[in-house]
Amino acid sequence: MFSSIRNGFLKFFGDIKVFKFPFFMLYDPGSYKVKGHEIRKVIDSLQPGDIMIRGYSNYLDGFFIPGFFSHAGLYLGETNKKDLLLPEVLESKFYEGRQVVIHSMAEGVFMEDAITFCKCDYLVILRRSADTEPDADFAADFKNVYQKALKNLGKGYDFKFDFSNIGNLSCTELVYVCNDDFLSRYEVKLKPRRVLFSKRNLLIPDDFITKAFQIVFASQSVGAERIQKIINKNTVYNG
Repeated sequence: MFSSIRNGFLKFFGDIKVFKFPFFMLYDPGSYKVKGHEIRKVIDSLQPGDIMIRGYSNYLDGFFIPGFFSHAGLYLGETNKKDLLLPEVLESKFYEGRQVVIHSMAEGVFMEDAITFCKCDYLVILRRSADTEPDADFAADFKNVYQKALKNLGKGYDFKFDFSNIGNLSCTELVYVCNDDFLSRYEVKLKPRRVLFSKRNLLIPDDFITKAFQIVFASQSVGAERIQKIINKNTVYNG
């Protein structure tokens, strides 16, 4: 009973936007700082396996998530149900499209169009780098990443942010378990953090932004100084 009440509250909580002065709250507004011409750039540049990091301005849940960004997703590229052997229970959850993202929100792990994911205030796209992994076979690796992602499709959201148990997954947990074979090379490490009144070893979206990744895109709303500040912070911690 307590878990149901808590999870329902957090789901509602994440859609509330706060304005500091004059102080008031607005539920689920529809205006975003990342505009259409930037989304077109993203759509033209995305490659399967890219990690998508986004954030919102003034949403209430953002005040309780450490760091600048508040959400992470994994770009899958084109998806086709006919090419896959999916359990019947997952077929209804599988999203077919030309450019698809998989991520986890309060509703659980699901797939949607990349354009929908890009409707936000801050956006960064990260890609594995040949400089960091000169001998990597990125295409072969992605096949494994893709299968891991589909195995987690339909799982519930992890409101406890417990990285030791992947029965349910938060957004950063999903990206982490799909890419765990190589994330350590990109200096992405679990860190002790206090989230929602408890302390755990986990990842927040900012933790993926390191100097080892190639930054394919950053929205104008983020700014180069902000990106460098996050990279410097992660470099100090990992060093």
